[in-house]
Amino acid sequence: MSKQTDAGLAIDTGRVFDLHCPPLTMGVGARRQLPEILRDFGERVFIVADPGITKQPIFQETHQQLLDSGFQTQIFSKLTPDPPIEDVLACAEVARAFEPAVFLGVGGGSTLDITKVAAILVGDSPAVEEMFGINLIPHPGIPTVLVPTTAGTGSEVTPIAVLSDETNQLKKGLVSPYLLANRALVDPEFCLTLPAAPTAYTGMDTLTHAIEAYTNRFAVPLIDALAIEAVRLVATFLEPAVHDGNDLNARYAMSRASVLGGLCLGPVNTAAVHALAYPLGGRFHVPHGVANSLLMPHVLRFNYPAVEERFQALAVAVETNDLVTFVETLSAKVGTDRSLREFKVQASDLPSMARDAMQVTRLLKNNPRTFSEEDALAIYEAAF
Repeated sequence: MSKQTDAGLAIDTGRVFDLHCPPLTMGVGARRQLPEILRDFGERVFIVADPGITKQPIFQETHQQLLDSGFQTQIFSKLTPDPPIEDVLACAEVARAFEPAVFLGVGGGSTLDITKVAAILVGDSPAVEEMFGINLIPHPGIPTVLVPTTAGTGSEVTPIAVLSDETNQLKKGLVSPYLLANRALVDPEFCLTLPAAPTAYTGMDTLTHAIEAYTNRFAVPLIDALAIEAVRLVATFLEPAVHDGNDLNARYAMSRASVLGGLCLGPVNTAAVHALAYPLGGRFHVPHGVANSLLMPHVLRFNYPAVEERFQALAVAVETNDLVTFVETLSAKVGTDRSLREFKVQASDLPSMARDAMQVTRLLKNNPRTFSEEDALAIYEAAF
């Protein structure tokens, strides 16, 4: 059953969906509430943190606040970008010896994902490889409190974690309500020290989440509203955040966009852009937001005939006549307009990348236009 909205967009009024969101504490200076939040779970706090963020005064101040409040802590920061399964196993092993009451994840999306999965692995659980997919995690883990230091993945509010399967050179996802944080805390001041490049590519990741949710085969009205606002915020505030990292207003706006984009992922999720980005991260370690950014215009052009009215609605939201041109222009302004060849991808790699991307069926099924291996290859060739 479908219905036409005032904007002329077809809405599936018969689709039933779930929206899960952890209790959220958000605002400038929100980190000062961490002792109160953590006290609900216990005094032994296992902190998973980006190695870069542990050197920042804001982290050290926050950690000292926990120590002064009587918490016992241990910090795990032996993390790498595009985290392999081995990183998660190592984190869980150290945590198991510490016997934490709660995990505190502080960092970018990869760090938060490691925190969520390691909290599951501390208990009696299957191997990570057996939990890739949807609803294959059998039970909740140790409670988690997640604090993002980027405005991009929205991992602090999603039931999703993405890890690198190095054996198959592909990023893979775990999806389960058991991956939801017990609490999320978003303080945009944590983003003030984030350099321009990761500010740009994490922001473009947020934009991809929102656009792919709104133009999704399984789009729903409530999530549409979140997606449109996330797109509007990125369009307005990503460039200022990149070019003036101390612009707290822009940082706060991008944090809001990231949370809104993350909330789109549980009920609707992403589609072909993310599916095609996974081989780039898994094989060539292209930063996730850059992979999305360089692929998105080509996928949008492919999808346009299937969701023309939705593209037009997003174009209106960002005050442009052409959504694809807007995405390309924004990418150029923030420095994420790259090509595959810049990351040592060879033309001979493209066919196998297309085959690998077609394995990501949990996302490709969401694409508004049916996607074939030939289509995937054509997108990669266009982005090469």
